[in-house]
Parts: sequence; C-alpha cells; structure tokens
Amino acid sequence: MKPLITSLIFISLFSFSCRKFKEEKVIAKAEPFRPTNIYPVERLPLNFTRVALLPCFHEDPDSAVLSFCDEIFLQELSQERIFEIVRIKPNELKSLTGFSRVSSKDDLPANFLRIIENRTGARGVLFIDLDSYKPFRPMSLGVRSKLVDLKTGEFMWAIDETFDAGHASIIVGAGNFQNSAQVRALSERTNGSVLQSPRVFTKYVAFTIFSTLPKR
Repeated sequence: MKPLITSLIFISLFSFSCRKFKEEKVIAKAEPFRPTNIYPVERLPLNFTRVALLPCFHEDPDSAVLSFCDEIFLQELSQERIFEIVRIKPNELKSLTGFSRVSSKDDLPANFLRIIENRTGARGVLFIDLDSYKPFRPMSLGVRSKLVDLKTGEFMWAIDETFDAGHASIIVGAGNFQNSAQVRALSERTNGSVLQSPRVFTKYVAFTIFSTLPKR
C-alpha cells in the first residue's frame, strides 16, 4: 500500500511541476498588459487645468474595496501631474447631491454637472466605477472611468477594462509595476506582493488606466 501512495504522490507532484513550468513559459512570453478599450481626445484644451475627482462607485456599498480605493486613485492620478485635482469626498458629495457615490452609467442627480462646477470651479469631472472586484487569487478588478467636460458634457477620455490576474499579460504588467521603488517599499510594509494584496493590485490598476489620459 505504501509504494502505491508514494507513487501517487510522485505523480501528483510531477503533474504540478509540469503545469507550473508551462504556466511560467506562457508568462515569460507575454507582453505587459496595455489597455485598448479607451477613448481619448488627442489633447486636452489648454484651459482644462482643474478636475473634480468623485468618490469611486461600487454597486455594493459595503464592499471592502471602497475602504481604500478613493485614496489610491487620488494618489495615482496626482502622479500624472496633468491638472489640479479637487477631491470630493463621499460626505461632501452627499451634502451636495443627496448621494455619497454616483455611477457614470446611471441617471445623475438633477443639474449634477452644474453643481460640481459651481462647487469646485473645475473644468472637468472624473468618474470611477468599479466592478467585478475579486480580492482573492487570482484577483480581478474591473474599472469604467470617464473624464467629462463640465461645460459641454463631452467625454475627454473614457476607459473600460477588466484587470484579471489570471491572465499572463496582467501578471507581467503587475510584476513590472511591482519593481518600481515606491511599490516595492509599499509591499515590504504590507507583507504582500502586487498579486496578493488588494491594495497594491488596485494601485497597479489605477496607475495603468491613468497612464492613458490625454495630455494638454
């Protein structure tokens, strides 16, 4: 009986090793993920210098992602240094519109764009909708984001992508992001890699989508 058990363990380990080797070969050949489902204008107007950043939206108001996503998206947007950012926090948005978070795909409160413009003096407003959030491995986060001209209601930029860590291109892109000094230091403090920490993975997602924003 013992030889049979030993043989089964050996076969199982051999199969796992082969599967792992094949996965590593696929990842080694993959290119870093680059968003393609985007709509950017060629260039932002020269006077497009201030943007109101709304709180992230998720259909589940109790989702754990809402406890940290606002700060992360603000940080990564600030890194782009394209425009001045006026952050609107959930409690402030609720006092202005009656809603603490709004989705770009739903009907907006009456005169929403005018309210945001009057409150912030911004030229644009940035919506961030999060969906398909999966915090366990392989992690996944879908993002639908839109930059809207507050005066005309026109889209200046829009993106709709799902970042699924089960795909080789995401693994490679996240790994490259992980190797930056800033993220490496963050990972050391949180004891997790970009593919293990929902916070760091969200940071990678925010960095990647905002890298596609048009410049002035």
